[in-house]
Amino acid sequence: MKITAVRCLLVSAPYATPGDAEREWHLQTGYRPASFIRVETSEGEYGLGETYAGVYAPEAVRELVRQIEPDLVGQDALNTLALLDRMRLSCFYWGRMGLSQSVIGGIEMALWDLKGKVLGVPVYDLLGGNVHESLPVYASGGNDKPYDELRAEMKGYVAEGYGAVKIRINNLTEEKIVEKVAMCRDALGPDVGLAVDACQGTVRSPWPTKKAIRIARSLEPYRLLWLEEPAEATNYAGFAEIRHTTVTLVAGGETVTSLTEAEAYLNAGSLDLFQPDASLIGGLNVFRRVAQMCERRGVHIAAHVWCGGIGTMGNYHAAFATPNCLWLELSNVPNPLRDEVLIEPLEIRNGRVYLPRTPGLGVRLPEDLEEKYPYRPGSVYRFVR
Repeated sequence: MKITAVRCLLVSAPYATPGDAEREWHLQTGYRPASFIRVETSEGEYGLGETYAGVYAPEAVRELVRQIEPDLVGQDALNTLALLDRMRLSCFYWGRMGLSQSVIGGIEMALWDLKGKVLGVPVYDLLGGNVHESLPVYASGGNDKPYDELRAEMKGYVAEGYGAVKIRINNLTEEKIVEKVAMCRDALGPDVGLAVDACQGTVRSPWPTKKAIRIARSLEPYRLLWLEEPAEATNYAGFAEIRHTTVTLVAGGETVTSLTEAEAYLNAGSLDLFQPDASLIGGLNVFRRVAQMCERRGVHIAAHVWCGGIGTMGNYHAAFATPNCLWLELSNVPNPLRDEVLIEPLEIRNGRVYLPRTPGLGVRLPEDLEEKYPYRPGSVYRFVR
């Protein structure tokens, strides 16, 4: 079975709801794009992948897929690791980390999906088999909004059976941060876990380390599951200092795109909880290799998942094959490009995602997807207004 084409499909869909802080700040068109990658074969089979980088630079992703395609056409479609090595060599001089690696990871995800479909097995079986029958999933939301709406959101998660929730605090003063966390802790009650994302990798002026430590200590009474990205993403020493001066676990790593970056976090002792994203880090194989590096150092994994449905399933399959994975993320922002590509809905009960059984990643492209959600130039996720 030979590869005949590697294509990037760009689509845009309405995202979140009017008034949502993420939409108002970052997606002022109201639409968010996705970059789905399709590997086609001589036997008519195809596999699907996704790179989360396509939310931010969809047209660049499409061009990089075109750049890499000639290195794959005519090759054995089921020889996944050899194809991954061909892609690594194809961009060795110009793309050993960053966007190129995220695109390679999206293509590799499609190759795993293809192989799973051809062999009739879920992708986690190809990664060594599942080591979990289910994994806890946390509701990821808590954007800035009026407190009555935020309280109702928290209460809704409790009613739905979630065991944990993550909220954002990046746009607030220190006083307002404590106020928001206290309110959410009260709304959730003592038995539901609460994590906090400071998002300091994507702000104009990240917190100085002393300020981050002060905030971390001020939040200790609220028994957080973790404090996420309390420093600029490459401030590995800052992460380590914060980690060693608070009882709260420190998390990060969602923007990592290479083993080299992952090693920098681990060598500095920066993290209690590493958050790889298979749709960004370079694919499922790199996700697993990073998890193994973490396992040797006693660091746990919480999969970062904020993309469309194909990338979501890529992350979940990698996580189910990862012994030291503790958590899955599930965005609670409405996103049709997550839900409409799933062959079967996720099985979520009592705050846990149960093992999917569909061959491959369990995803497909509806025939009318491009017509229903045509790509809208300019609908990219922007951090600068």
